[in-house]
Amino acid sequence: MPNNEFGDFQTPLGLATQCLKVLGLAANARVCEPTCGRGSFLEAAARIAPASERLGVEINPEYAKQAADWGRITTGNVFQIELPEVADWESDGPLFIVGNPPWVTSAELQRMDSANLPPKENFKKVKGLDALLGSSNFDVCEYIILKALREFSGQPFVLGMLCKTQVARNVVEYASTIALPIANAAIYRIDAMRWFDAGVDACWFTVEVTPAADPDYTVAMFEDVFKPDAECYGRFGIVDSLLVSDVEKYLSVRQADGQSPYVWRSGLKHDASSVFELVAGPQPTTKSGVSLDLESDYVFPFLKSTDIFRGRHRTLSKWVIVPQMEFGADTKHLRITAPKLWSYLEANAAALDGRKSSIYRNRPRFSVFGHGEYTFAPYKVAVSGLHKEPVFRLVTPLNEQPVVLDDTCYLLPFEDATEAAVVAAVLNSPECTALIESLVFWDSKRPITKKLLSRLDLNKLPVDAGAIVENAQTVAGALDIPFDVARGTGMIGRLGLAATSEAFLF
Repeated sequence: MPNNEFGDFQTPLGLATQCLKVLGLAANARVCEPTCGRGSFLEAAARIAPASERLGVEINPEYAKQAADWGRITTGNVFQIELPEVADWESDGPLFIVGNPPWVTSAELQRMDSANLPPKENFKKVKGLDALLGSSNFDVCEYIILKALREFSGQPFVLGMLCKTQVARNVVEYASTIALPIANAAIYRIDAMRWFDAGVDACWFTVEVTPAADPDYTVAMFEDVFKPDAECYGRFGIVDSLLVSDVEKYLSVRQADGQSPYVWRSGLKHDASSVFELVAGPQPTTKSGVSLDLESDYVFPFLKSTDIFRGRHRTLSKWVIVPQMEFGADTKHLRITAPKLWSYLEANAAALDGRKSSIYRNRPRFSVFGHGEYTFAPYKVAVSGLHKEPVFRLVTPLNEQPVVLDDTCYLLPFEDATEAAVVAAVLNSPECTALIESLVFWDSKRPITKKLLSRLDLNKLPVDAGAIVENAQTVAGALDIPFDVARGTGMIGRLGLAATSEAFLF
């Protein structure tokens, strides 16, 4: 990660040179680098295009002195400078804004007591608390790229920046909201671990600014900056005012991007796995190997996201203690109704009372979170939020009890087996997979989110009804649960509507 308060990732000359070659640096270019460091990009520009005019801005006097070998340097804080004002050009060649801005967030710089912070302006026009704090935690690299795009937007130029891939997405999304005149954008992936010893998804992000032309907020994706002539493997960008990860896939199923007919739920959160999670055996057993005799009304079969993704949803391997049936419910009665459980919880009070999450403050003792009546539905269609493939499983009771899922899962609860099987089949259909893959960015920490799932209008997917019913029947048969073919067929295109089922849906 960066080695000082400036978010310092100095760019190796070989990488800077390749990036400028991909950018198509003109022989008579005017090159501006907002945070030039020791001057790698300016040096690369001097070698590729000796006749180019080169300017840089750098806050570190020592770095500025080194960079001055390759261009005219303004020593100062880029956050306090209007870039066009220091770009006192002596030539009139095409303009290129290039560089490698700091790969840190403003919050990270604050933790390092850095003085190199951007002003607290609401530059994204966000609302609420974020606005009051001046967008207190945003990516500094993103800020600088947007600063350059805005300040130079009255003239044609080409921008090329090394950044995290997430930053490139954010820039394009924000550019569309304020109608910045960008077009012909592309990302070329780089090996950040090789070049910067950083475990992040990063790229060389290029974009043209042409005030007189119609903007285009889609971005071509290339696998390797050192193989720029390879075929583009897709485009992400803005379609119908929404950011999508695969434009072509999205256009084929865009009619189903709307609102889910069901309410997606997340699983149980407890923040004390050593206490609440037990190993399945003849008796529930702690992770340290202690067998427990607890009241069964509060101990349920338990599955995590990896169990769902790997298809281990039919095997009882874990239990979880659920001391209350909904969040906020009183737990004092456990002293009387479940004395063995209460004794166990009291024996582990130090761990439970010491949980740091604010969600447990001023709540009944030994509370858990993320549960309600839906948690105890007999049938659930579940998906892992952490894995990089949308695999939906139909979860049925184990040990004649409803299965509880952990908070890395998302679920739809059902009382009716037929409806649950049909929904699982629709969610696993090629059409639904295409829609999800057109919306999701797999490099995210949690790629599948409730927000994404809530956009899936299962009734507008162009599915083959016969195939859906056949797949649903197969799933139900494998799980040995009832399936009504006629009712299942009638549900296609009417999922979630009261007329399709008399089942109670949470």
